[in-house]
Amino acid sequence: MNMKKIISDIHNGIQNSRKTIEFLQNNSKWTWIGDYPVSVVNEVTRVKDEATLKQLEAINFFDENGFSKHSYTKDETKHLKKNAPTAIKTAYLLCLKKQRSGDFNFLEKFPHDRWKKVTDEEDNFEALVEFSKFTTDDDSKTIETALRDIMRSSKEIPSLKRIGFVWIVTLPKTTNIVDILEHYFGDNHIFVEAGRKITYIAWSDTLANINMRYFVNTP
Repeated sequence: MNMKKIISDIHNGIQNSRKTIEFLQNNSKWTWIGDYPVSVVNEVTRVKDEATLKQLEAINFFDENGFSKHSYTKDETKHLKKNAPTAIKTAYLLCLKKQRSGDFNFLEKFPHDRWKKVTDEEDNFEALVEFSKFTTDDDSKTIETALRDIMRSSKEIPSLKRIGFVWIVTLPKTTNIVDILEHYFGDNHIFVEAGRKITYIAWSDTLANINMRYFVNTP
């Protein structure tokens, strides 16, 4: 597994640049794509927001049966993110083995699912990277809940569940989350300090292997 090298690249990016994604795109052997589209809404009945519905109808997003299509260009996903953000979900950053080709492809598991989920026909996905930022107002329970929400929604996407997972989290030095990191990632976490802030990088070789049965902060 390449996770150690991927983590080393991310660590270098955070230490050496304010624009970590750009640093990775220029200094890593992998292909890095920010705001990677991972889900699109599947059926017109799932859109409850009038403004979003209008935007989607304006671009003929749904077919005559009320379903979205399975393939989208980069420009189409950008348009959705800008004009109908509740109709698309994106990952902070996706690490790919090589440059991607063609459109983004999505598939629903059951006909009336809420989301079509991104597929990886080329077996090109290497790792999913998510980013969170917290302030002194956020307690340990809030932080754990945010992490669990990220992992749970990503685990629902088969093409993401089976690849590496990285969580980058920036917070005040005074906030201690080592218990959370150890609970979900074992020893797989490192940190970068800058001023009053600390950034942790935590990872797992595969997202599916992270045990979410137990909590650090009892709900």
